[in-house]
Amino acid sequence: MISIILPCYNCQSYIGRAIDSVIRQSYTDWELLIVDDGSTDQSLETICKHSGGDSRVRIFTQPNSGVSKARNLALENARGEFIALLDADDWLPQDSLKVRMEKFRESVDTAFVDGRVHVYNESGDAIERTWIPTFQGNPHHKLLRLSSTCFFGPTWMIRRRPGDIFRFSENVRHGEDLLLYAELSRSGGIYDYVDDTIYCYRNRAGSAMKNIDGLAVGYLALRKIFTESNHFTLTDRLIFEYKIRRIMFLTYLRSRNIAKALRYLVR
Repeated sequence: MISIILPCYNCQSYIGRAIDSVIRQSYTDWELLIVDDGSTDQSLETICKHSGGDSRVRIFTQPNSGVSKARNLALENARGEFIALLDADDWLPQDSLKVRMEKFRESVDTAFVDGRVHVYNESGDAIERTWIPTFQGNPHHKLLRLSSTCFFGPTWMIRRRPGDIFRFSENVRHGEDLLLYAELSRSGGIYDYVDDTIYCYRNRAGSAMKNIDGLAVGYLALRKIFTESNHFTLTDRLIFEYKIRRIMFLTYLRSRNIAKALRYLVR
Protein backbone atom coordinates (compact mmCIF):
# COMPACT_ATOMS: atom_id res chain seq x y z
CA MET A 1 0.00 0.00 0.00
CA ILE A 2 1.04 3.61 -0.67
CA SER A 3 0.37 6.16 2.06
CA ILE A 4 -0.01 9.64 0.56
CA ILE A 5 0.66 12.48 3.01
CA LEU A 6 -1.32 15.66 2.30
CA PRO A 7 -1.12 18.62 4.73
CA CYS A 8 -3.41 21.59 4.22
CA TYR A 9 -3.53 25.13 5.57
CA ASN A 10 -5.98 27.62 4.04
CA CYS A 11 -6.02 26.02 0.60
CA GLN A 12 -9.74 25.83 -0.06
CA SER A 13 -9.23 26.97 -3.67
CA TYR A 14 -6.75 24.18 -4.46
CA ILE A 15 -7.22 21.20 -2.14
CA GLY A 16 -10.14 19.77 -4.12
CA ARG A 17 -8.00 19.25 -7.19
CA ALA A 18 -5.28 17.59 -5.12
CA ILE A 19 -7.74 15.12 -3.57
CA ASP A 20 -9.45 14.40 -6.89
CA SER A 21 -6.08 13.64 -8.49
CA VAL A 22 -5.46 10.91 -5.90
CA ILE A 23 -8.92 9.39 -6.11
CA ARG A 24 -8.55 9.14 -9.90
CA GLN A 25 -5.22 7.30 -9.79
CA SER A 26 -4.94 4.23 -12.03
CA TYR A 27 -3.14 2.48 -9.16
CA THR A 28 -5.74 1.90 -6.47
CA ASP A 29 -3.92 0.38 -3.47
CA TRP A 30 -3.40 3.61 -1.55
CA GLU A 31 -4.54 5.56 1.46
CA LEU A 32 -4.70 9.34 1.59
CA LEU A 33 -3.96 10.94 4.94
CA ILE A 34 -5.08 14.58 4.96
CA VAL A 35 -4.16 16.82 7.87
CA ASP A 36 -5.96 20.15 8.16
CA ASP A 37 -3.47 22.36 9.97
CA GLY A 38 -5.92 24.71 11.68
CA SER A 39 -7.26 26.30 8.50
CA THR A 40 -9.41 29.41 8.99
CA ASP A 41 -11.07 29.25 5.55
CA GLN A 42 -13.34 26.55 4.15
CA SER A 43 -10.55 24.02 3.58
CA LEU A 44 -11.98 21.37 5.92
CA GLU A 45 -15.41 21.57 4.31
CA THR A 46 -13.81 21.27 0.88
CA ILE A 47 -11.79 18.25 2.05
CA CYS A 48 -14.90 16.47 3.30
CA LYS A 49 -16.77 17.25 0.09
CA HIS A 50 -14.09 15.96 -2.27
CA SER A 51 -13.23 12.85 -0.24
CA GLY A 52 -16.74 11.69 -1.11
CA GLY A 53 -16.91 9.08 1.62
CA ASP A 54 -14.01 7.12 0.08
CA SER A 55 -12.83 4.81 2.87
CA ARG A 56 -9.22 5.15 1.68
CA VAL A 57 -9.24 8.85 2.66
CA ARG A 58 -8.49 9.56 6.33
CA ILE A 59 -8.89 13.10 7.66
CA PHE A 60 -7.07 14.54 10.68
CA THR A 61 -7.15 18.00 12.22
CA GLN A 62 -4.76 19.90 14.47
CA PRO A 63 -4.28 23.49 15.67
CA ASN A 64 -2.08 25.45 13.28
CA SER A 65 1.42 24.10 13.93
CA GLY A 66 3.17 24.08 10.56
CA VAL A 67 3.60 21.68 7.65
CA SER A 68 6.18 19.44 9.33
CA LYS A 69 4.01 18.72 12.35
CA ALA A 70 1.06 18.07 10.04
CA ARG A 71 3.10 15.62 7.97
CA ASN A 72 4.37 13.92 11.12
CA LEU A 73 0.81 13.39 12.37
CA ALA A 74 0.03 11.67 9.07
CA LEU A 75 3.23 9.60 9.19
CA GLU A 76 2.37 8.39 12.69
CA ASN A 77 -0.87 7.00 11.31
CA ALA A 78 0.40 5.75 7.93
CA ARG A 79 -0.01 2.03 7.24
CA GLY A 80 1.66 1.76 3.83
CA GLU A 81 5.00 0.27 2.92
CA PHE A 82 5.51 3.22 0.58
CA ILE A 83 5.20 6.93 1.38
CA ALA A 84 4.38 9.67 -1.12
CA LEU A 85 4.04 13.39 -0.44
CA LEU A 86 1.58 15.82 -1.98
CA ASP A 87 1.10 19.49 -1.17
CA ALA A 88 -2.41 20.92 -1.05
CA ASP A 89 -1.94 23.27 -4.01
CA ASP A 90 -0.40 20.62 -6.28
CA TRP A 91 -1.77 17.49 -7.94
CA LEU A 92 -0.76 14.11 -9.40
CA PRO A 93 -1.08 12.89 -13.00
CA GLN A 94 -3.33 9.82 -13.30
CA ASP A 95 -0.51 7.25 -13.55
CA SER A 96 1.79 8.87 -10.97
CA LEU A 97 1.53 6.07 -8.41
CA LYS A 98 1.46 3.26 -10.98
CA VAL A 99 4.67 4.15 -12.81
CA ARG A 100 6.63 4.69 -9.62
CA MET A 101 5.50 1.36 -8.19
CA GLU A 102 6.59 -0.35 -11.39
CA LYS A 103 10.07 1.15 -10.92
CA PHE A 104 10.21 -0.09 -7.31
CA ARG A 105 9.43 -3.63 -8.48
CA GLU A 106 12.53 -3.65 -10.71
CA SER A 107 14.88 -3.79 -7.72
CA VAL A 108 14.59 -4.34 -3.98
CA ASP A 109 17.56 -1.97 -3.55
CA THR A 110 15.56 0.97 -4.85
CA ALA A 111 14.55 3.10 -1.86
CA PHE A 112 13.44 6.33 -3.55
CA VAL A 113 11.65 6.89 -6.87
CA ASP A 114 11.16 10.25 -8.54
CA GLY A 115 10.10 11.46 -11.96
CA ARG A 116 9.42 14.49 -14.13
CA VAL A 117 7.69 17.48 -12.59
CA HIS A 118 5.57 19.94 -14.55
CA VAL A 119 5.70 23.43 -13.03
CA TYR A 120 2.40 25.23 -13.69
CA ASN A 121 1.39 28.85 -13.40
CA GLU A 122 -0.67 29.95 -10.41
CA SER A 123 -3.99 29.25 -12.10
CA GLY A 124 -2.84 25.73 -12.94
CA ASP A 125 -3.72 25.87 -16.62
CA ALA A 126 -0.33 26.37 -18.30
CA ILE A 127 3.06 24.69 -17.92
CA GLU A 128 5.91 27.11 -17.26
CA ARG A 129 8.73 24.57 -17.30
CA THR A 130 9.51 20.90 -16.65
CA TRP A 131 12.04 19.56 -14.16
CA ILE A 132 13.72 16.29 -15.19
CA PRO A 133 15.85 14.17 -12.81
CA THR A 134 19.03 12.63 -14.21
CA PHE A 135 20.82 10.97 -11.27
CA GLN A 136 20.76 7.29 -10.31
CA GLY A 137 22.45 5.89 -7.20
CA ASN A 138 22.72 6.86 -3.56
CA PRO A 139 21.75 10.55 -3.49
CA HIS A 140 23.15 11.58 -0.10
CA HIS A 141 26.10 13.71 -1.24
CA LYS A 142 24.11 15.09 -4.19
CA LEU A 143 21.52 16.39 -1.71
CA LEU A 144 24.18 17.96 0.49
CA ARG A 145 25.45 19.75 -2.59
CA LEU A 146 21.94 21.01 -3.49
CA SER A 147 22.07 19.17 -6.79
CA SER A 148 19.10 19.64 -9.08
CA THR A 149 19.80 16.23 -10.63
CA CYS A 150 17.80 14.44 -7.92
CA PHE A 151 15.95 17.06 -5.89
CA PHE A 152 13.04 19.30 -6.77
CA GLY A 153 10.88 19.15 -3.66
CA PRO A 154 8.30 16.79 -2.11
CA THR A 155 8.24 14.50 -5.15
CA TRP A 156 10.01 11.35 -3.95
CA MET A 157 8.17 8.14 -3.21
CA ILE A 158 9.93 6.34 -0.36
CA ARG A 159 10.08 2.64 0.45
CA ARG A 160 9.81 2.12 4.20
CA ARG A 161 12.10 -0.60 5.44
CA PRO A 162 11.06 -2.76 8.43
CA GLY A 163 11.43 -0.78 11.62
CA ASP A 164 11.84 2.54 9.80
CA ILE A 165 10.48 5.48 11.75
CA PHE A 166 11.12 8.85 10.22
CA ARG A 167 9.87 12.33 10.94
CA PHE A 168 10.18 15.80 9.50
CA SER A 169 12.10 18.27 11.63
CA GLU A 170 9.58 20.61 13.23
CA ASN A 171 12.31 23.19 13.86
CA VAL A 172 13.05 23.76 10.16
CA ARG A 173 10.52 25.86 8.23
CA HIS A 174 12.17 25.70 4.80
CA GLY A 175 14.02 22.74 3.30
CA GLU A 176 12.45 20.20 5.64
CA ASP A 177 11.96 17.76 2.77
CA LEU A 178 15.63 18.09 1.73
CA LEU A 179 16.67 17.43 5.33
CA LEU A 180 14.50 14.32 5.57
CA TYR A 181 15.82 12.93 2.28
CA ALA A 182 19.41 13.54 3.38
CA GLU A 183 18.82 11.74 6.67
CA LEU A 184 17.11 8.77 5.00
CA SER A 185 19.74 8.39 2.28
CA ARG A 186 22.66 8.62 4.69
CA SER A 187 22.18 4.97 5.66
CA GLY A 188 22.07 3.83 2.03
CA GLY A 189 19.40 3.21 -0.56
CA ILE A 190 19.24 3.83 -4.29
CA TYR A 191 17.50 6.79 -5.90
CA ASP A 192 15.95 6.14 -9.30
CA TYR A 193 13.40 7.83 -11.50
CA VAL A 194 10.86 7.23 -14.25
CA ASP A 195 10.62 9.16 -17.49
CA ASP A 196 6.96 9.93 -16.86
CA THR A 197 5.56 13.07 -15.24
CA ILE A 198 4.70 12.15 -11.67
CA TYR A 199 3.93 15.52 -10.06
CA CYS A 200 2.30 18.81 -11.01
CA TYR A 201 3.61 21.77 -9.02
CA ARG A 202 1.69 25.04 -8.81
CA ASN A 203 3.98 28.08 -8.82
CA ARG A 204 1.95 30.49 -6.71
CA ALA A 205 2.69 33.69 -4.85
CA GLY A 206 1.59 32.41 -1.44
CA SER A 207 3.81 29.33 -1.38
CA ALA A 208 6.53 28.88 1.23
CA MET A 209 9.23 29.07 -1.45
CA LYS A 210 8.20 32.67 -2.18
CA ASN A 211 9.22 33.73 1.33
CA ILE A 212 12.78 34.74 0.44
CA ASP A 213 13.92 35.70 3.94
CA GLY A 214 12.47 32.44 5.28
CA LEU A 215 14.31 30.53 2.57
CA ALA A 216 17.59 32.15 3.63
CA VAL A 217 16.97 31.21 7.28
CA GLY A 218 16.14 27.67 6.18
CA TYR A 219 19.42 27.25 4.32
CA LEU A 220 21.38 28.49 7.34
CA ALA A 221 19.52 26.04 9.57
CA LEU A 222 20.33 23.18 7.19
CA ARG A 223 23.99 24.17 7.13
CA LYS A 224 24.08 24.09 10.93
CA ILE A 225 22.35 20.70 11.12
CA PHE A 226 24.51 19.10 8.43
CA THR A 227 27.68 20.44 10.07
CA GLU A 228 26.82 19.39 13.62
CA SER A 229 25.66 15.92 12.58
CA ASN A 230 28.80 15.32 10.47
CA HIS A 231 26.94 14.91 7.20
CA PHE A 232 29.38 17.15 5.32
CA THR A 233 32.69 16.25 3.79
CA LEU A 234 34.87 19.29 3.16
CA THR A 235 33.87 19.23 -0.52
CA ASP A 236 30.17 18.94 0.39
CA ARG A 237 30.40 21.98 2.64
CA LEU A 238 32.26 24.14 0.13
CA ILE A 239 29.76 23.34 -2.63
CA PHE A 240 26.81 23.88 -0.26
CA GLU A 241 28.18 27.29 0.77
CA TYR A 242 28.72 28.31 -2.85
CA LYS A 243 25.25 27.14 -3.88
CA ILE A 244 23.35 28.95 -1.12
CA ARG A 245 25.24 32.19 -1.81
CA ARG A 246 24.47 31.93 -5.51
CA ILE A 247 20.81 30.97 -4.97
CA MET A 248 20.15 33.76 -2.48
CA PHE A 249 22.04 36.36 -4.54
CA LEU A 250 19.99 35.58 -7.65
CA THR A 251 16.72 35.28 -5.71
CA TYR A 252 17.13 38.67 -4.01
CA LEU A 253 18.33 40.18 -7.29
CA ARG A 254 15.17 38.99 -9.09
CA SER A 255 13.08 40.52 -6.31
CA ARG A 256 15.02 43.81 -6.79
CA ASN A 257 16.38 43.77 -3.25
CA ILE A 258 19.84 44.86 -4.31
CA ALA A 259 21.19 45.42 -0.80
CA LYS A 260 20.50 41.85 0.34
CA ALA A 261 21.68 40.44 -2.99
CA LEU A 262 25.04 42.18 -2.62
CA ARG A 263 25.32 40.96 0.97
CA TYR A 264 25.35 37.37 -0.33
CA LEU A 265 27.73 38.26 -3.14
CA VAL A 266 30.44 39.58 -0.80
CA ARG A 267 30.05 37.01 2.02
